[in-house]
Amino acid sequence: MKLIVDVQVIDLARAVRFYTEVLGLVCRHHDEVWAAIVVGDAEIHLYTDGGVREGVEFYVDDLGARVAELASRGVSFVSGMSKSSAIEYADGITTFPWGRMAFFHDSEGNELVLVKDFA
Repeated sequence: MKLIVDVQVIDLARAVRFYTEVLGLVCRHHDEVWAAIVVGDAEIHLYTDGGVREGVEFYVDDLGARVAELASRGVSFVSGMSKSSAIEYADGITTFPWGRMAFFHDSEGNELVLVKDFA
């Protein structure tokens, strides 16, 4: 799994400049809503969308297998259909135009997400 930390920002361009020019990190993706900053084997995702909360995501190679594995350990997945651009929810996985995600909570109620890109 690859670790991703989500951070909500007010000014995306300013935040990208800080992470790249000040901290010397590499920006892998940047559009009008979000940016991906590479930090070794992990990433920081910067979002301007008010619907995105700070949190932790894990990129996985086989989303269905990971969902099944965690469900067998007692994890309950929740629908992500309230998220903007969600298309459908089935078997613990929410599909978006760009990829699929599985939302769940840790023992303290913090949202965690498994992610599989289409790209």
